[in-house]
Amino acid sequence: MDVTIRVPPGHAGDADRYLYAAFTTLRILGTWLTPFPDPALAVDAERTRWWSAPAAMVPEYAVAREVSRRYWTRVIDAGVLPIWFVRGLAEYCARRAVSKIVDERYLAVYRSRAEGRYFGGLVPRDLRVPLRVEDEGDPVDEYRSRPRASDAAALEAKMLLVLGTLERWVGRPVFDEIIAEFARAGGRPSLQDFARLATRVSGQDLTWFFDQTMKRDGVIDYGIGALASERQPDGWYLTTVTVQRFGDGIFSGANAGGVRFEHGRAITVATTFVDGDTVRDSWDGRSSAKTFLYRSQSPAVSAEVDPDRVLLLDLNRSNNGRTLDTGPARTAATRWAARWMIWMEDALLTYVSFT
Repeated sequence: MDVTIRVPPGHAGDADRYLYAAFTTLRILGTWLTPFPDPALAVDAERTRWWSAPAAMVPEYAVAREVSRRYWTRVIDAGVLPIWFVRGLAEYCARRAVSKIVDERYLAVYRSRAEGRYFGGLVPRDLRVPLRVEDEGDPVDEYRSRPRASDAAALEAKMLLVLGTLERWVGRPVFDEIIAEFARAGGRPSLQDFARLATRVSGQDLTWFFDQTMKRDGVIDYGIGALASERQPDGWYLTTVTVQRFGDGIFSGANAGGVRFEHGRAITVATTFVDGDTVRDSWDGRSSAKTFLYRSQSPAVSAEVDPDRVLLLDLNRSNNGRTLDTGPARTAATRWAARWMIWMEDALLTYVSFT
C-alpha cells in the first residue's frame, strides 16, 4: 500500500526510521488482526525532541502511535467507545510493533531504552536500561503518579495496563484472539461488547475483571505487610507471611458457584526458603489482609506477591516483596543501594566530562 509520512521539521535525517516504523506497524496489525482497509495511508508523525538517543526509539513511537490510532478508527466505528479505551488499545499495539523493531536492531525484546537528558533537556544519553514493553515508559507514569485522575492521558495509561493484565491473565494466544475478533467484527462496539467478546473467547467469566478495571476507579495495590520466620523448640521454623490489600480496588478472580468469600485465586504469593524450596499460595484479594503459616526445616528468605507479574495494574510494586536478613542473602535495600551508587558514579563522570 501507499504510505506517506509527514516528518516533523528538523527530523528529515530520520525519515527512513519513520517510514520503516509505519510499515512495520501496518504489517504486524495486518497479520495479527486484519489488514488496513484503505489502499493508502498518510499520517503526520508526532512532534518529538530534536535530538534523542537512537535506542530510545522516539521516531518509531511517534509513527507507531499515529498509525495504530488511525488503524483502530478505520477498522471499527469508535463513536460509542471512550477515547481512553481506543487510545489505550492503540498504545498497546504500538508497543508491540516497536518492540519488534527493537528486537531486530538490538536482539532483545523490550519497549526501548531509558534516556537521560542533560543541559536543560537538550542533550540525550542512552542509559542502556531496558524499559519493559508492558508497563514502563510514557504514558504509564501518568497513571502511576495520578491513579484516580479522570483526564484522557491518565485513563489511556490505565487502559494500557488493563490490557496487559488481561493478556497475562488469559494468556497471550487467547488475548490475541480476543483482540483479533474485536477488530474483525468491526461495527460500532461498546465497552460491554468488548467484555462479552473477551468472556466468550476466553471461556472464562471475566465480569469481575472488567467491573474492577474499567467500571470503577479503585486503586489496586497489594503487598507483603509482614514476614517472620522463627525457630521453634522442636528445631523447625514457623514462617508467617501477611499479605495486605493497600488499595480500595480488588483483584479477586471469578466467583465460583456463588461463594461469597475466598472464592477467587487471583493473587499469588510465593515464599522462598533457605534450602531453595518455594511455596506458592493464592488468595482472592477481597479482605484487607491474609496470613499464611508454614512449618519448615529451614527459615524463609523472602516472600513476594504476584511473582509472575500478572497484575500490571498493581500501583506500587516496591511493596510486593520482603526479604529477611539470613546471612548470605542480599536484602532489597542492599541491591538498591548498589544501583544508586552506580548511577551516582555515572552521573559524576558525565558531569566531569563536560567541565
